[in-house]
Amino acid sequence: MGRIILVFLAAFMSVMCFSLSHPIALLQNDSDYSNGNSYIEQALKKLGVDYVVYRAFLGEFPKNREYSALVISGGNSMTAYFTNSGKARDSIKLITEADVPVLGICMGFQLIGRIYGSSLIVSEERGWRKLKIVKDDVLLTGIPDEFFAWENHLFTLKSLPKNFELLAVNDSGSIQMIKHKSKYVYGVQFHPEKGDSERFNHGYMVLLNFLTLVEYLDEKKCSLILKQVP
Repeated sequence: MGRIILVFLAAFMSVMCFSLSHPIALLQNDSDYSNGNSYIEQALKKLGVDYVVYRAFLGEFPKNREYSALVISGGNSMTAYFTNSGKARDSIKLITEADVPVLGICMGFQLIGRIYGSSLIVSEERGWRKLKIVKDDVLLTGIPDEFFAWENHLFTLKSLPKNFELLAVNDSGSIQMIKHKSKYVYGVQFHPEKGDSERFNHGYMVLLNFLTLVEYLDEKKCSLILKQVP
């Protein structure tokens, strides 16, 4: 059954194409992918999504707000967002002042948590882990209450950030998915863009649902703008 679902998803992805007024801004935090071809870039390409990569580890950030969403990749350093003394840099305003959907993945998830008042603890988790949904959300549409997703991290959030809701935990009880209570700001500790042929990666469905939400909100915003044109 799992292989049938994998084949169906592969066929579905091959015809996917999201229509957005502006590209997605991808903040790349992993210096191992300085020349592109990271897993999240591969996933966005397969899904037919227009995106622009900003190598945050080199200080590259969008200079304007002309993007339909912000995706914050995994990585191993937050120096592009915090000084060595822990003081926040101006770059975090891309997240705190965002008026478009935001998705933080792995370190991006940890970054969002830290910006909003949480801290990090050591919690090494690698490979497939079973997750459990604790609160329903549009990004979890079509996903069973318990599902598998790919993890590859050394740290995680110690507590739920201020003004965030807990959406999912894993089998060790650690925080795996969060959402801001009044904004479309999401964080996932797992990697929705990565997996293998062993299991059906429901995490990929989280990414699909996020992009569908982005497209819906983008179309809604464009419709409102058109109505204001005399």
